[in-house]
Amino acid sequence: MPVSIKSITKLSIKSIGLFILVFIFALSAFYINTTIYNFPKEEPFKGGFIHNPYENLPDSSYRANFHAHSVAWKKITNGHNSEEDLYNEYTKRGYDIVGISNYHKISDYVKDFSDLYIPEYEHGYNVLKSHYLSINPDGVSYFDYPLFQLSSHKQKVIEKLKEKNAIVAMAHPKFGGGRTFSDMKKLVHYDFTEVLNHYRISDEYWDQALSAGRLTYVMGNDDTHDIRKEATFRIWNIIHSNTRNTDSILNHMKAGQNYAVSSQNEICDNTLASCLLNNTNTFEVTLTESADKIEFIGQNGVVKKVLENTSKGSYTFTKDDTYIRVVARNVNSDLYMNPLLKFDGKTVPLNAMFLPEPTFFLTWLFRLVVIGFMLFLLFLIRKIIKR
Repeated sequence: MPVSIKSITKLSIKSIGLFILVFIFALSAFYINTTIYNFPKEEPFKGGFIHNPYENLPDSSYRANFHAHSVAWKKITNGHNSEEDLYNEYTKRGYDIVGISNYHKISDYVKDFSDLYIPEYEHGYNVLKSHYLSINPDGVSYFDYPLFQLSSHKQKVIEKLKEKNAIVAMAHPKFGGGRTFSDMKKLVHYDFTEVLNHYRISDEYWDQALSAGRLTYVMGNDDTHDIRKEATFRIWNIIHSNTRNTDSILNHMKAGQNYAVSSQNEICDNTLASCLLNNTNTFEVTLTESADKIEFIGQNGVVKKVLENTSKGSYTFTKDDTYIRVVARNVNSDLYMNPLLKFDGKTVPLNAMFLPEPTFFLTWLFRLVVIGFMLFLLFLIRKIIKR
């Protein structure tokens, strides 16, 4: 007896419906491991002292890119160049540190050619691009929430990366809707914010975090997936260190003795010479070349002062200032410095030091809701199968 079109259509709809329900069921399982957190209080920096990360700046500096993708996972992920091509092209342009940051895969290619090899990878397979750079970890974490993420989900991912002893940089916060301003004010325990990235400039997200007392230092990376078709060799980090080894360089970077550069032509028009406190509340920035503009930016991203056509500029903290960061702009490049900020004179309030507090009741309430939803999906799946 021939099968009718109606029967075929009904079977197709049933199969598609079953596939969708099973797929949602599988993704829901990721959320059983949710932890809901109480976040540390959002509080602007305060105190009678100014912390300047650039005091006692070492003379030696190193050029680094921590975010670039090669061919990986048999070309399943987005990367179009070999590891060899990436390494050769970056070193040809004077980079000391060439970071190959494939998704959930640590490349050791550079290890055979450079004394400044740093293992790393990009973490995240969620749809909203809530990604991180995991730098110098003990291994790879595959933990993530693939669909929606509350602030607590994003925090849980950070905690999983920290369990691997990683230095954690929040990747491109403005890109893809992965973070909100509310997230930036809440999230803790990560080290850097990738403010400069060729997909997005995320300075306003960084300012949201800084304004809430979340002190992370700047990072700038190409995030290239194709060195021939994308803007590459345009964004990088300059890290000051008194010793040429990875531990020293990373420790100086974690202390804020670095800055990030965004360039139009692979060349930076300027270099930071010094940033010094002249007295209790005044600091002076000196550049090696004249800048078209030196901007002093404070709480909530407000530009507090602008100087033009000068290589030197000073700023005096007012009673309302909580932090001041400097951007030096030239025709072909911008130089982003880390913030100077108010503190108690004892402990620098690094965001990486703050820990969230799990809440037992809300955590288990969320988990029970997920379990209930999954049981409902099972009921629907069984009902479709029995038809």
